Amino acid sequence: MRPYRPSSVNELLDGNMDRRYESCRALLDTFSNAVSRSKVLFSDECAIYHSARDRNVVFWSQENPNFMQELEHNPPHVMIWAGMTSDYLIGPYFFDGPVNAASYSAMLETWLIPQLRDRGLLDDVWLQHDGAPAHFTLSVCNVLNKHFPGRWIGHGSPTSPAPLSWPPHSPNLTTPDNSLWDTVKGRVAARHYNNNEDLRRAVEDTFRTITPKMPRRMSQRTWRRIRLCVQHQGAHTDSLDM
Repeated sequence: MRPYRPSSVNELLDGNMDRRYESCRALLDTFSNAVSRSKVLFSDECAIYHSARDRNVVFWSQENPNFMQELEHNPPHVMIWAGMTSDYLIGPYFFDGPVNAASYSAMLETWLIPQLRDRGLLDDVWLQHDGAPAHFTLSVCNVLNKHFPGRWIGHGSPTSPAPLSWPPHSPNLTTPDNSLWDTVKGRVAARHYNNNEDLRRAVEDTFRTITPKMPRRMSQRTWRRIRLCVQHQGAHTDSLDM
């Protein structure tokens, strides 16, 4: 006997696999080589908590110990954003409060766009983001159409569709979600933090340990998962990409 721990994945509703297949096939058609794929900036938000909420625990016992751990509701944390191409890691950006249309638009206009302009990437990069509610409001779409005309990937809004659609329920296809956040959380979780400032410094220190080779390797994993999604008709790719 040995313990087997379940993996958590996003639920795929009726039709989601077909949409994942079509979206991933469009991504591979649009970005058909390494040069074009290097221009895609995959992005994501993540909550980092003061203390690790470790669920990777197994009890070996003759009787059920019926152990329960109470988790604090909305525990102290920081909400961060990061973006990755195969050559660049941009971030972290720390939100001062919840991620909504106003705070996300402000991040784009006052922080991300200047960051890309300083690196000479603004006129060439494709910005990807997922289907979080703040991402497909009309105000955010207007910002994207202004600064990334015809070069953004997402859900869009009813009046402003995305130039290239992002597959639903697919955070594991983004480079931050399938690679970066595990690295950051694994290193930050080594200790408990008493306040947000200490936690922010730890996150910033962790980002500085990301070497130039790591984004390339992480990006290769993302595109491998996108190919696997097409090859397996939109199925989850976590178990396929081991």
